[in-house]
Amino acid sequence: MSKKLLPEDTAIIWNAHPLGKYRDFLYDAVGKDATDSMGDIFTHAGKTLRELVDEIRSNYKAENLTQLLAERRFNHVSEADKAFIIAFDKEMNALGYDCGNRIGGFTVVYGKTGTKSRPCPARIYIKGFGAIVLRLYLNNVDKHREFIESAPKHIKDAFRFKGGDCKSCNTMCAPGKVYTIDGKTMRKCNHSVFYFAEPSLNKLPDIVALLAKFYPPKKAK
Repeated sequence: MSKKLLPEDTAIIWNAHPLGKYRDFLYDAVGKDATDSMGDIFTHAGKTLRELVDEIRSNYKAENLTQLLAERRFNHVSEADKAFIIAFDKEMNALGYDCGNRIGGFTVVYGKTGTKSRPCPARIYIKGFGAIVLRLYLNNVDKHREFIESAPKHIKDAFRFKGGDCKSCNTMCAPGKVYTIDGKTMRKCNHSVFYFAEPSLNKLPDIVALLAKFYPPKKAK
């Protein structure tokens, strides 16, 4: 039988509830390591548990995504999707990118390791109903046309989908992404490309192969 937790709007007040009750809520919400990193809970007296959870998340850096995905806020994410996120993270590290072991809100954002500008090649969106969607940021698509045209359907479909056409609504980004697949010229809105629904461990090798074409790892000197 699971423990009955305090409501998240409970204020932290000395002697209002046993220390263990506050700790149970925080351990369940953000995990033991993150909670313990904040020191004495009663030094945060006056805050609600929700406010303290938000503060912990903004200040605490998990050692890895496995630890982070164990938080209660990700209970709605399937084990298969968590496994994909963790495996994808390792592949991104190998290509020279990382997410800083952080998940802002419900989005995993990757940037170039060791750079200030941290150009972003990929994001993983965690939806409210638990599904995950991978988005890749790809330029000069025609350069890799032959690879894409011979890729598996789940890769190719991200380039030849219906809808999302550029309507030149913003002169800053028009004409959007323009490329040719199977002899057909695509002119897509920058915000509609390149999404991969239902990514999985089985599809990961194909996704990594695609990324490596656009973001080839630098050869060791």
